[in-house]
This record gives sequence, structure tokens and C-alpha cells, in this order.
Amino acid sequence: MARKYVLANRPDGRSGILLNKDVSSDGAVDLWINAQTPSPLIFYGDPTDGRELMHEPPDGGAIFRIVTFNRELNDITPEQMLEMHKALNSDHVPTLEELQTAKHPSMHKTDTLNYFVLLSGKLWMLSEEEDVLLEPGDFVVQMGGIHGWKVESEEPAVLACVLIDGVPEAS
Repeated sequence: MARKYVLANRPDGRSGILLNKDVSSDGAVDLWINAQTPSPLIFYGDPTDGRELMHEPPDGGAIFRIVTFNRELNDITPEQMLEMHKALNSDHVPTLEELQTAKHPSMHKTDTLNYFVLLSGKLWMLSEEEDVLLEPGDFVVQMGGIHGWKVESEEPAVLACVLIDGVPEAS
């Protein structure tokens, strides 16, 4: 378990901790979602409460997420990934054929600007061309390109992610 804290202004204008709660550290966990940018700086409660995990942020918004990748990801099948994309309501659901012919079944596309920081473990970041082995402290700016992940270490790889709604380049 980890803790989530939100520091914000109280109604009297003084700052304080307005949220302090346990959060799971398994799988993918959305820590915060904002529905627009710029974001209102008023605390109305935890926007992740009662929300299902979604692949991309809301239009004009952003998601702060922690993802724990286990070695089982390396053996995921194209069929399993296709079901995952459907369950997450991904904006770009690949076809089974695309997943079967991809470098790895985790390869996917989003219309987002993503900031990633690897917190622990070792994780391959895959692209259609070259791959990079990320180590703790490494960071990535990912701008809508097709990408995927493969775990290198025996221990889980933990990735901090900020996903920001983006505008795809015109084709």
C-alpha cells in the first residue's frame, strides 16, 4: 500500500492536507484526473473515486497514474491485449492481426503527450524502430507514437505516468 495526499487551499485560504488515504500499488492505479486544462485549483474531493480505469485522459484533461508491470506482461497474448484495450475503451483499439504482427502484443497508440519516470525495476520501452532499456530514474516524453513495454527485471517495474490529452498530427 502507498499513501495519496492532496495539498490544497482550505475555504479560509490557508493550505493544508485535504486528502490522506491508502491507494493500491498493484497493476495500474489512477492517482488523479483533471477534466480540463487549465485545471480549477479547488478541491471538491477525489476525482478517481468510483471511476473505472480508462486508457486515455478526458478531452482536454490529464491523468496521473502509477503502473506496476510484472514479468507476466512479457508472455501476454495478442488476444489478451485486445480484450484489455476493449475493456479500457481505448481510443485506438488495434486489430487482432495488428497485435499478432507487432513487435510485442503490448504495442499500442494513444493521442496523448505522456511523461514517464521509471521508479523501480528495469523496463524495455518499445517503439516501431528502436527499443530502450529504462532503469530507475530514467524518464521519457512520449508524443503519440506507437509504443509498448516489456519487463527486464525479476522484480516488478513501477512507472509513474502523466497522460495529457493531445492533438494528433494531421495525416
